[in-house]
Amino acid sequence: MKICINMKLLPIDLPSPFALALFSLCIALFSAAAADHKEPCNYSDTVNITDGLRLKDGSYSFEGLLIPLNLTAAYSYKVVDGIQYRAPKHMRGCVCHLKSCITFCCPPKLHYNESLQNCSANEEHSYSRQMHIEVKFYTGIEDKVNINDKFIVRYEFGCKNKYVDLKDDRFFEWDLFENGTLQREGKLYSTDEYCFTPLQYKKAWALMPLTCQRYQRGFRVWIYAICTSAAILINTGMILIFIAVKDIRNSNYGEGLIFHLFSLTIALALLVYLYLKNPLNLTETACRNIGFLAYFFLMLSFLILNIISGSFWATFSQTTVHSWLLKLFYGLTIALAFILKYLVKTIQDSQIARHFKPGIVRLWGILLYVYLPIFLTTALSLFCIAKTYCNIHDLPNGVQTVCGKDFKITKHHFYSYCVYLLAVASVWMREMFAYIFARQREQYFVIDFWSESYNERTQ
Repeated sequence: MKICINMKLLPIDLPSPFALALFSLCIALFSAAAADHKEPCNYSDTVNITDGLRLKDGSYSFEGLLIPLNLTAAYSYKVVDGIQYRAPKHMRGCVCHLKSCITFCCPPKLHYNESLQNCSANEEHSYSRQMHIEVKFYTGIEDKVNINDKFIVRYEFGCKNKYVDLKDDRFFEWDLFENGTLQREGKLYSTDEYCFTPLQYKKAWALMPLTCQRYQRGFRVWIYAICTSAAILINTGMILIFIAVKDIRNSNYGEGLIFHLFSLTIALALLVYLYLKNPLNLTETACRNIGFLAYFFLMLSFLILNIISGSFWATFSQTTVHSWLLKLFYGLTIALAFILKYLVKTIQDSQIARHFKPGIVRLWGILLYVYLPIFLTTALSLFCIAKTYCNIHDLPNGVQTVCGKDFKITKHHFYSYCVYLLAVASVWMREMFAYIFARQREQYFVIDFWSESYNERTQ
């Protein structure tokens, strides 16, 4: 009762969700600005300059280059396959802004062993490090250049899963451009998406680029895929049960739950497809369309929760919601989800700063375009169920029906829905705050496992 009384004393019905949303947005903007100040360029454009010579003015001398102070920063993490991991604090400089970079898989006198998947010395053949490489210039001319004269050589990049296929002749067809970008089979790879290593080709050793297969996440991806697939099966079973039970199927909240679970199931199915699909086999259009479609259904599923929560609020407020009004709400909800999808697509194709593009997942795109809408819709749903809870306790004793429905059964359905909504809210809020405050995502792996399977625990 105390909660109900305090809520009734509030002069405005919806201050808290919007205040928290504004606070989260401020955190995002401030943190993004702070990140820009501390890190003058993308991690993929940097080189570890800890062993370089630091000059009196704060600049660094590294392999014949003078790196000004404004292009250096201290990093306490490393990036592997696009994912940040904790690392000892070290100095890095935006060397690739001053001179083109090229990446080698292994240090000098070592080569990448595709069988052992590590760097090893070759005991059978002696070879010196290749000092020249063929480069394709923008003018179309191809010429061999001295590697050290043209490029800064890095050894710390590359990836865990490297593509090696010595039996395919196309593997040996590639072009290296003067800016360090690699082209193979019509696809372009940036300097952190490949690495060179000596390989034996036609009984001779030559430098070959190994491109990254970042779609392979091993154990983690299979855990996500299995948990998400289990959630899809459970959602499907729940949908069939709700459709089979007439009382649930014909109720406003039952109909809403069916639509919610259906939208969520489609979104999860699309995500599972992207988990397991090799993106190299997808066109850019297919990748975009699948991603935007998953986004649409995910947003729609959370927007429908607002209709369900509002339906319970209206029921226990003794307010009849006509079917035509409910259909109008569903139509507006679908339209709003389409607007969000179109907005995200427009921003992605615009000239806005890359920090705020939804497709750039290393910074604030996920927070602004996924977590923030989920936060707003979830906060509104929680507000509605809190008001509903107050209305239930304000009803006189001995009430048998509310809006023509059995009071006890409807109240039981409401409490069950509250448990589900609270579980959903806790999982997604944990995800949002972990994204804001955690730079080392791997430490949340156990909780991520639980997050992927929250449907199994709440339904």
